[in-house]
Amino acid sequence: EQMTPNDLNNLIRWTVDTAGYQFAEEIYGSKEPDEYTQGKFIDMQHHLIRWIASLDDKNRERLARAINNQAERGGYFK
Repeated sequence: EQMTPNDLNNLIRWTVDTAGYQFAEEIYGSKEPDEYTQGKFIDMQHHLIRWIASLDDKNRERLARAINNQAERGGYFK
């Protein structure tokens, strides 16, 4: 599958629209942000590509699912 401009738009929308609690739960399975997920959230905001590259396969799958779910809920590009 090839990435499309819409996929990039959805990634950008997710990174901008996602709050710390949602981020901690969707990507790391944590019910509340802790020091670890707060650091990762800051990393995502300031160093997106490096943060994505650091994710293991399970967390990359969670990221893809979170982006797709938010795109469906928020009317983002499909």
